[in-house]
Amino acid sequence: MKSRYPTPVVAGLAVLLALLVLGALLINLYVNRERQRDLLNWESRLGLIADSRVDAIEDWLRQQFDGLGELAGNASLQLYLWQLSQRGGDDAKPAQTAQLTYLRNLLLASADRLGYADSGAPRIPANLPQRRSSGLALIDADGKTVVATPGMPAIGEALRDTVRRVLADGHPALAPLYLDEQEHTLLGFAVPVHAVLGTASGRQARPVGVLLGLRDAGRDLFPLLSGGAPLAERSETLLVRRDGDSVVYLSPGTGGSKPTRRRLPLDRPRLAAAAAVSSPGGFGEFLDYQGRPVLAVSRPLRSAPWVLVQEVDATEALRESDQHRRFLVTTLSLLLLFVAALVIAAWRHGSSVRARQQADELREKTLALQKQTELLHAITDNVDAYTLLLDEHRTLLFANRAVAEATGARVAELAGNSLTAVLGPDAAGRLQQAIDQAGETRQRLGLACELAFGRVQGTFQCTLVPVERIGEHRNALLLVLHDITELQRAQQRHARLLRKLVQTLMHVVDLHDPWSAHHSSRMVEVANALARELQLGEEDRRTLDLAASLANLGKIFIPKEILTKTEPLTEAEQELLQRHVRYGLELLEDLEFEGPVLATIAQKQEYVDGSGYPEGLSGEQMLPTGRILAVANAFVALVSPRAWRGAVSVQEALDRLLKDAGSKYDRHVVAALFHLAENRADWSRWAEETP
Repeated sequence: MKSRYPTPVVAGLAVLLALLVLGALLINLYVNRERQRDLLNWESRLGLIADSRVDAIEDWLRQQFDGLGELAGNASLQLYLWQLSQRGGDDAKPAQTAQLTYLRNLLLASADRLGYADSGAPRIPANLPQRRSSGLALIDADGKTVVATPGMPAIGEALRDTVRRVLADGHPALAPLYLDEQEHTLLGFAVPVHAVLGTASGRQARPVGVLLGLRDAGRDLFPLLSGGAPLAERSETLLVRRDGDSVVYLSPGTGGSKPTRRRLPLDRPRLAAAAAVSSPGGFGEFLDYQGRPVLAVSRPLRSAPWVLVQEVDATEALRESDQHRRFLVTTLSLLLLFVAALVIAAWRHGSSVRARQQADELREKTLALQKQTELLHAITDNVDAYTLLLDEHRTLLFANRAVAEATGARVAELAGNSLTAVLGPDAAGRLQQAIDQAGETRQRLGLACELAFGRVQGTFQCTLVPVERIGEHRNALLLVLHDITELQRAQQRHARLLRKLVQTLMHVVDLHDPWSAHHSSRMVEVANALARELQLGEEDRRTLDLAASLANLGKIFIPKEILTKTEPLTEAEQELLQRHVRYGLELLEDLEFEGPVLATIAQKQEYVDGSGYPEGLSGEQMLPTGRILAVANAFVALVSPRAWRGAVSVQEALDRLLKDAGSKYDRHVVAALFHLAENRADWSRWAEETP
């Protein structure tokens, strides 16, 4: 039984269906790559915050052990503790009283110095319960408390286990976090006390006692988890640890949970804390303890069996990215359907054309070809361009008089030769890749290249035009070479003149405002680095470079007394200073630039939330180059000294920009600046340069 549809129709439908499937797969691949790029940006930002907070906790823990270790190495403390452990009976009581008094005073003084004194506790009558959240205690080799500061909390079993471990191995140890009777989170530090060298015990490895310090983690440790500007409205930093088959949340959560009270099983693979203690140092999309989707990165601590988890609400963090991806899917899908409709329409139109009588058609086309050849010679022989027509095998069908004169041959002798034979192997080799591309795509193609053939040499604008049919030849190719050597030289002279003019204007601004002498050049450097990091196109890079160079030109119209004033500016002076943007635009408005240079300059003081000047633009109203220039201008201004203030450090400048990311400055640009600043130590030296 024959098929109802002709074989070409079935084949065409199969090809169309395959194209649609391939297009859908490519759209999905592109959208997923966009999402992965956004996730990488968040991994970098979360990792930066997590690393800084881990370093702060490590420094704090090291300070506690260093302070207690210095006190435990006090020779008097070591001697008196050893003597107390050796004496007994009534005869020893006066000496013991003096030693205990000295040790008590030493602990009190050290508690004040090291921060173990509970200075924040209110003074209340002695017969009422006291708030005890920090203190120091000296424990002998038998585990008995010899002396302690007044605010020292009760020593529970967990602390005694830590003391016994320190007495056994002679190494400092960190006690587990725990809640006391008053719901205070306490953290203990145990440091061994060795006997003074020269005593009988001083020759033994076993300590003669332990110095135990307790601190209120809620007052001293947990504030380190919330330092700096928040990443988002719903972001959280947690300390967790593994306890058997469970993960314990050591720090308080935003939901109001008490430290160390929340415990969840490890067999939840989507739980952020469970993944953190199982594989510290990772990043991914998880669920927090309340079941909300989050982006989380984890970092292990070296000095404690804890893991820091930095989380941000995934819905909030990826909101803009998800909207962008939905827009891409919709747009590209509609474009794919539109292309499919065009293909179907073109195929139906082509299939509707019927064959004409071959003999009449051949005679008509032969006559037309003859007339076209005569017309082609009449036109091309009188234009200042080298014109060649190649067949599908890239053999020369036609060449105008200019080609013949350049190669020293007659026009009739050129037809039938290869392109290599006519132009030479070097010129033909330079053109071959473009010729192949134009032949495959069947689209007009233009490029500039250096060529030398015959008696000519220079820069040519090479235009390749596919010709579907000419006479009996199909898939021909028209090659037109225009000599643009002088035009290119003129353009280069114009570019050099423009760059010298820009440098002169930058120098004028530097002379007028000595405190901003290097502002323009530094802004150009930072803006160009951001453009490369964000992979801007070549045209946008040129636009940004010119805009950064000329952005401060309007300051030459601002009185020098205002620019160098060391006191705060008045409201009228502030308003006059803000006019420098408009002054610069008015000065440059009659010049013609390639690209939106003036629009970019106008946006250097605009903010994405609309609070900037002069127009109060916001969001997508700002150009990508404008958002980059705004961040570069703010960063250079912060790290450079001014008449009314000193420069800030690169890290402080980055922290301020991060705090305003999303409100004043584009988040992606600030994130790129963070990445660049890590590898640019020379930017830190700008603060040292004064006028």
